[in-house]
Amino acid sequence: MLDKQLTFDEKAQKLTTAASTDSIDLAVAEVTLGAGIKAVVESIVTTAMTDSGNDSTMTVTLEEDDNSSFSSPTTVATIGVFAATSAAGTKKSIVIAPDTVSQRYLRAKYTVANGDLTTGNFTTYIHINTDSYHAYPSGFTA
Repeated sequence: MLDKQLTFDEKAQKLTTAASTDSIDLAVAEVTLGAGIKAVVESIVTTAMTDSGNDSTMTVTLEEDDNSSFSSPTTVATIGVFAATSAAGTKKSIVIAPDTVSQRYLRAKYTVANGDLTTGNFTTYIHINTDSYHAYPSGFTA
């Protein structure tokens, strides 16, 4: 389940270097990242990435700024680097450590290297629970 106030992009096409469709105003979202809660930023490929030479990469970073126009953004962390042929469902995530974010506004930034991507959509968001559930066999036979 995604919280709309904590979502940067939902199935957004990213073929060139660009900022996320949405930014997060932490004052409106009423979130203090890293304050006693394990906050995770996750980026998922929702449409497989392709390019003509299979050599592009997409680096997704988390940026912050003190204003909503992001006139002087600073990079908080790198969420991950996706290879040119990343399949739908490929995901990268980071845990935001306490006191990492010091400004009011956050956004995701997508940076393409060797930029000849022809497809590639992403969903990037913040959540407080890691996707770490694993089902194991019961250990007995009936």
